[in-house]
Amino acid sequence: MLINVNGGGGVKRWSKFKIGDLFNIKIGKVIDGNKANRNGEIAYITRKESDNGLDGFVKAEKDLLNRNFPVITIGNETAKPFVQSYPFFTGTKVNILLPKRFYSKYVLFFIATSLEQHKQKYSYSYTINSTRLNEQIILLPTNKDGEIDINFMETYMREKENQKIIQYLKAEID
Repeated sequence: MLINVNGGGGVKRWSKFKIGDLFNIKIGKVIDGNKANRNGEIAYITRKESDNGLDGFVKAEKDLLNRNFPVITIGNETAKPFVQSYPFFTGTKVNILLPKRFYSKYVLFFIATSLEQHKQKYSYSYTINSTRLNEQIILLPTNKDGEIDINFMETYMREKENQKIIQYLKAEID
């Protein structure tokens, strides 16, 4: 499939990939947010649809800490993917997508954006649990050999980040 992309080099070939082929999926070691010590320093990631899933900072047992990063987290009911670049604790029903090979946070941002295109088919009654998530198909850019084009995704997301920074700085000056 060929798709025209603004920025990053024009027309690009895209292919379908199953999330389970790219990631190992696990449910985080759950902390009960109602009982957690909210005077901590480590991010507490829940099923929220905003703020990168951040629901405050907690203090908890270190064996509950997710030390693998960068990763994608996605709440079962909200189906909103976020990239986590630091150690974190999780609330209930938060899937953690652990890359089967290293991907930079920029590549994970790209993949999370592609994954979010399927968000509307999930709900509180039809959740994006680990079984469904494992089978979810997404489109990603590929190179001439049919492999995921990591360099394209990295460059594209860095360009988008730079555009947003410039836009923000211009707004601050005006």
